[in-house]
Amino acid sequence: MNAKIITLLISALSISTAMSATVEDMDHRLDSLFGAHQPYHAFFDRLQTSVAHKDKDRLASMVSYPVTVSVKGKKTRIRTASDFKKHYDAIFTPVYSRAITRQKYEDLFARDLGVMVGDEGQLWFSGVCPDSACKTTRVLITGINN
Repeated sequence: MNAKIITLLISALSISTAMSATVEDMDHRLDSLFGAHQPYHAFFDRLQTSVAHKDKDRLASMVSYPVTVSVKGKKTRIRTASDFKKHYDAIFTPVYSRAITRQKYEDLFARDLGVMVGDEGQLWFSGVCPDSACKTTRVLITGINN
């Protein structure tokens, strides 16, 4: 009986591992959605490093303003980098920060609207057009859900 259970567990783990996303899978997904994965992968790496080091200035420069966040249970419109830094500690709580720093690149959720970080959509980022011509985009945080 134990041998059968062990065999089933090994089989299940093998299937699970074979179906797991890889870095290459995510690269291909972002390539197909946005035309290139490099800006998104680099942004994600900077995001995690900035959150881990509590780098308010760098994170403030990575946000598309205005953005609405929940600060102490109240919806707050953050209009500038200065506002963001003022509310940083209320937004980037230890639990919220952990969700971002523990996220694996290959496990991100990506769709046409952007890339989601965290199991509960804690943060979204996407390419943002600087003007109506939209000849270039800059990857920025577009949603903060805490």
